Amino acid sequence: MDIKKLKKTHPQLLEYMKANGYGRTAISGVRIRLRLLFDHEGKYKSYNDFYKKFISKEGLEGSTKRLGYYRTSVRTIQGFDEFDHFPNRLKFAPVLYRGSSYDHLNSTFKNIVDHYKQMASKNCKSEKSISVESNAASAFFYHMQQNGAIDLCSITESMVLSFFYDGYKQLRGCSYKTKIKTVLKATIGTNHYVECARIMDDIPPLRSGRKNFATFKEDEIRIIKENLQDSTQNDLSLRDIAIVSMLMYTAIRGTDIAQMQIANIDWRRDLIILTQSKTQQHMVLPLRAAVGNPLVDYLVNERPNDLGIKNIFANANCPEKPIESSTIGGIVRRFFKKVGIRCDDNENGIRLFRRYLVSKILENGVQPRVISDILGHLSPESLNPYINTDIKHLRECGLSIEKYPVGKEVFEV
Repeated sequence: MDIKKLKKTHPQLLEYMKANGYGRTAISGVRIRLRLLFDHEGKYKSYNDFYKKFISKEGLEGSTKRLGYYRTSVRTIQGFDEFDHFPNRLKFAPVLYRGSSYDHLNSTFKNIVDHYKQMASKNCKSEKSISVESNAASAFFYHMQQNGAIDLCSITESMVLSFFYDGYKQLRGCSYKTKIKTVLKATIGTNHYVECARIMDDIPPLRSGRKNFATFKEDEIRIIKENLQDSTQNDLSLRDIAIVSMLMYTAIRGTDIAQMQIANIDWRRDLIILTQSKTQQHMVLPLRAAVGNPLVDYLVNERPNDLGIKNIFANANCPEKPIESSTIGGIVRRFFKKVGIRCDDNENGIRLFRRYLVSKILENGVQPRVISDILGHLSPESLNPYINTDIKHLRECGLSIEKYPVGKEVFEV
């Protein structure tokens, strides 16, 4: 933070907010927080420190909603000061003002979490996955610490169980267990592994609460394909047809479609070449006619030629801006509504296309490693939830009950 610079430049922020339609409450909130920053200059080290000392205590006397307004004002100022970011009504959170479990850990537990982060980064794991798993392990170690553990040797089975159960009900599920074990397993080859292995054995066997992935029915696929081939009957834009076609036949994530640029299309070799935003993995997919033709129709007949953006898909209301990844989901739901499917179903998003394609590939006997490469997974284990949608092969694993007598009343409705 640079308060001296902020004193000179903050009028630009206030003028920007006024010119871009921000209300008096939002502008006044920023102005008040600026005054507070200037009045207490030298009494804080960072925006996080400033918020804790001069905002959160003030907010505790008011409502949670009011505290949220204060926090948003500080984020707006911090974004302008440290990131040259002007507010745009989108979520911008450069720092978390709530303390984390990791901050309270002793050096022993912190070192284990830090070691996992280093190992995971070397293995090219995504930053988001590293963060989620590190946070789960930090919460686990902090709970141990609060119960009197000062190192791995002093963690008892009862402490571990108390993290998952309070004596009456289950507090945390299988997902937490998996994340914690991932961090503990990273200690293989270190002096900590023996104790970490013991702690993993003490973690209770929790059943996964996740239901099988929902996927398309064959009738729904038929309707989708028919409407993609003849979009005029449902008044669908060429942009939306191109996006849904790409989802249908490539299983690319919505974020990657939103960020896709014209340079990612190799027209001569009929290839889509990109780096995935989630995993940073390089991906090369065939540009089939079912995808390429709608894409060309959109580029030639609907997308303005003189746009200054490199992204393929532009915002419908403001073509000078690229489409947001969140808009892709809205396009899909709007498409479903127009063609009359998934209208009353909670599962009506982008992932349905990805799951359907995986289920069909699995049914055809393609090896999991190949499928993971197609989807761009870093870990083969990421495919496991999709395998549960492969009903054809799951039925082959079923056991016959012919040898076991069962009363007829069991099957009566």
